[in-house]
Amino acid sequence: MCGIAGIIKLSNTPIHLPESIRLMTNTMSHRGPDDEGFMLCTDDELITAGSDITPKDSWTAGYRYSPQKNISDINENFSIAFGHRRLSIIDLSPAGHQPMSTVNGDLWITFNGELYNYLELKEELKIKGHIFITNTDTEVILNAYLEWGRDCLTRFNGMWAFVIYDKNKNELFGARDRFGVKPFYYYRDADVLAFASEQKALVKLPFIKTGINPIAVFDFFVKNEIELQEEGMFQNIIELFPSHAFSFNIRNNEWHSWKYYSLKFNESNEVFDPLKLPDLIEHTRQLLVNAVALRLRSDVPVGSCLSGGIDSSAIVGITNHLLSQNPGINIGSSLKLFTASFKDPKVDESQWAKLMVDQTGVQWHQSFPTSSELLNDLENLIYSQDVPIWSTSTYAQYRVMQSAKENGIKVVLDGQGGDELFAGYEHHYPYHWRELIKNLKIAEALKEIKSRGSLFNITGSIFKNSMKNTGIKQLPASLQMQLNLFYFKDLHYLNSDFLSANQSQLNNSKVNKIDSLNGMLASEFNNTRLKTYLKCEDRCSMWHSVESRTPFADDINLIEYGFQIPGAYKIHNGITKFILRESAQNYIPAAIKNRKDKMGYSIPHNKWVTEMKDKLQPIFDDSLKDFINVKSLQKDYQQLFDLSNQPENSRIFKFISFAIWKKQFKL
Repeated sequence: MCGIAGIIKLSNTPIHLPESIRLMTNTMSHRGPDDEGFMLCTDDELITAGSDITPKDSWTAGYRYSPQKNISDINENFSIAFGHRRLSIIDLSPAGHQPMSTVNGDLWITFNGELYNYLELKEELKIKGHIFITNTDTEVILNAYLEWGRDCLTRFNGMWAFVIYDKNKNELFGARDRFGVKPFYYYRDADVLAFASEQKALVKLPFIKTGINPIAVFDFFVKNEIELQEEGMFQNIIELFPSHAFSFNIRNNEWHSWKYYSLKFNESNEVFDPLKLPDLIEHTRQLLVNAVALRLRSDVPVGSCLSGGIDSSAIVGITNHLLSQNPGINIGSSLKLFTASFKDPKVDESQWAKLMVDQTGVQWHQSFPTSSELLNDLENLIYSQDVPIWSTSTYAQYRVMQSAKENGIKVVLDGQGGDELFAGYEHHYPYHWRELIKNLKIAEALKEIKSRGSLFNITGSIFKNSMKNTGIKQLPASLQMQLNLFYFKDLHYLNSDFLSANQSQLNNSKVNKIDSLNGMLASEFNNTRLKTYLKCEDRCSMWHSVESRTPFADDINLIEYGFQIPGAYKIHNGITKFILRESAQNYIPAAIKNRKDKMGYSIPHNKWVTEMKDKLQPIFDDSLKDFINVKSLQKDYQQLFDLSNQPENSRIFKFISFAIWKKQFKL
């Protein structure tokens, strides 16, 4: 796991690439504290470089890509620069130094991520005649590209963002993994193409023309969306979407991007069949075990996050099972688990996590975040995320990753994606019922509906869900805006001119005309809900120099099979994630398998905001006036930010988050 960066000069504009690329890697030092490397070239010259933090053995290893000069001592001008910060996970030797090249130096790569099936691919490539000089997955990517070209992406199982420079073609080829586990952003104008793992590395460059994107701010406050468009909070900084690749011809500056993968899903009207269930359970179980086993491949000890829910508990239970079969798995002296805990029993899941700990007998590390600690960490938390955040719940994840680092763990497994793959949210029920009704499975639908409560209440829930996702979004933007202002009183504290200027964005809202459970899950898996969660996962973990692995979100074999399982086996008798529960039952306590409540990174949000409000009031000043009605907000400040007697609601925190983000990035 690493941070990648690159700059390609497209004109004679005076940009000193050695200084600029080092600025980018320094900005992402948290992503890779173990090593730093550079490649700089022109048509006639190519040089590799290191820095003062590059380990001595990387300098003397003798590989084609080993550093030759210190980046600080290079004054020549170059047209291409690659940079890399390394978190050493696979092949801890100097052979893993990046940017890496083929032996002849024709291909160069800067890579962030993990190919979990790299050993199998390596053996296949060896049979085809490829020679390997390292034990890295990075070298597997280079040889896979040599063998299969751009089609190599279809063979990868894992998470990745990389760029390859092909000297012979004078071309770049880059790609991001299928579901957005690893990030990739770029900036392009007439003078330069630059890319990085994080927006902050691009924003730091003095020649980048950026600022606040008002459309994204509107989406954040009004539509409750972030990073769902290619251009996010920072103007002109573009996200390469999941499942996308690009090529860039350096000779003629021709850019081409495309989607290389589309997730297929089962929308059949199949009803629950108990005779089919055993095979579905067993196949899912085998794929789960294999997904976890692949993600335990590491040359440093692996730990796991544990919330006490089904997803993380299944991962821990399967890991414990695999350890009993293969004691050679690298977990250090004992498997370490990390949980965010709270003194408030309404949001604390420790009792559930403890059941898993008691069953496995492993080391358990609890974090107990408080509002005063959040206040101290708030600027770092938001800066780490690159963009404003919705809720203080991100802090729970932030502290879990901090605990992993403090306890010597560089790799953790986490359950992100389980809800989107196997249907774990409350709002998934109406799609299940709608699917049954659409296919005239009335008796089955009534049975499922009654398992959740009275028919009257459920009918109201279905109507509300339908209006929210289809009906309201088809109204004129001005009417949608009025409804939002009526329903969400916090929107009255936004600048009215800002709202009016951008309300046309409401006409661009995605209308979810979805009539099946798998259809809804697929929409959440593809560049919407899941990608947003994975962004937080990446930033929270990498800020603490920890690699987070998410088998539910990037194991292609498990995911593709999961989306072929009919929805009737994902929700059954009113039980969410039914097939996952049944498949994991041998690895988790019965109480967790039968858990009906769902929490997941729950925090005492209202209590924290109320306790922090007095210390945060000064951040709301006239620098925010283009977006926030500061005068009105300050007038009602105490009432607005006192959430002690209100239902849990993260909307007010968005004002705090946005204000701090704007100041942190000096926008």
